Amino acid sequence: GWWYWDADEAPGAARYRTQTADRGDIVQTITANGTLSPLTVVQVGTQVSGTVYKVHVDFNDLVEEGQVLAELEPALLQATLKQSEANLDNALATLELAESNVARTEALFKRNLVPDSELEQARERVKVAAAQVKTAEAQVERDRTNVRYAVIRSPIAGVVINRQVNVGQTVAASFQTPTLFQIAQDLRKMQIDTSVAEADVGSLSTSFPVSFTVDAFPGHTFNG
Repeated sequence: GWWYWDADEAPGAARYRTQTADRGDIVQTITANGTLSPLTVVQVGTQVSGTVYKVHVDFNDLVEEGQVLAELEPALLQATLKQSEANLDNALATLELAESNVARTEALFKRNLVPDSELEQARERVKVAAAQVKTAEAQVERDRTNVRYAVIRSPIAGVVINRQVNVGQTVAASFQTPTLFQIAQDLRKMQIDTSVAEADVGSLSTSFPVSFTVDAFPGHTFNG
């Protein structure tokens, strides 16, 4: 019994561990999970309905501003444009006839062969014909714009990160603009979309450093 008691410290003896005093900062770390995404992403859609005729780009392709991304079948749009142009020609012919009728009526009026009411009616028909010409011109311009919209162009220079359309697919823009492509402007500028716990929000500041990791590079830490 004496041997065991003497081999260990006496019961109840105080135990201490000494360490040299040091000075430093106390760091508080806030941890959150999020999604890494490009800083600027543009949803490219179409303002007209139709069948996809050609697709010129794919995932990860570099595109320039104004570059053609896809084309819709333009046959129906071009037919509508031709019909609008024919309506414009008809309206111009009606206006020309009305103006000729006014000139003839004015000549007869000067010779007191027609009443004032007939001259006023002729002039009124010219105004109506002129208004119909403006309406037809507006319709032609609208249809020409729709034909141009059948060619989908990139609004910015960047990288195609998503393609949601294939050749032969029908897109309908009646209720809302469908998204055909997603283009990231610059993948060198990324952002993290995350949610921070309410208890930690008050401790955050825009000047604090940020470090993060991604699953694709588990052994690398990125700074932001």
